[in-house]
Amino acid sequence: MKIEPEISYRNIEPSQHLQDRVDKEIRQLENIYPDLTSCTVLIDGPSGHKQTGGLASVRIHLTAPGRKDIAVTHVADDNHAHADALVSVRDAFKAAQRQIKKLKHDDRVDRTTDLTRIAGKIARFLAEEDAGFIVAEDGQECYFQARSVTDARFKDLKVGDDVTFRIEPGNKGPQAVAVHLRGD
Repeated sequence: MKIEPEISYRNIEPSQHLQDRVDKEIRQLENIYPDLTSCTVLIDGPSGHKQTGGLASVRIHLTAPGRKDIAVTHVADDNHAHADALVSVRDAFKAAQRQIKKLKHDDRVDRTTDLTRIAGKIARFLAEEDAGFIVAEDGQECYFQARSVTDARFKDLKVGDDVTFRIEPGNKGPQAVAVHLRGD
């Protein structure tokens, strides 16, 4: 982590055992997603409020470059196992791990999206519709709409223009989306 993790305690006496558990959980998050920038943890012990029944709660805030921050608030419930701060820490970090794994999965999807682009040419336009067809290099014909063109104006496209695109299933067969005009 680029910034040293910050761990705070409120209404609870920090113990070495609790500190070790938090450190271990943070290391596990870093192993799952090494690009994490910062991590703040607040462990809030029993405060005597009737709402929580005096049970422990944990708040975790994570940042990663170019990503939305991740915030986990594990508020104690009526499950009295959470009276033990170690259990609350474990459950809060499990929730954080699920979000980190989703973030990691989303990163993989973002990287593979560019790898699945297909090259083709504008084959024809449909009269009186802002739509047409693209023929991929493999000969497959795909319908596309004006709103699928992302880096040019639809009306400036011509039959024969080289494009790249992704294919998604449409109502009447394959549909080209994220259509980009290829430069020379």
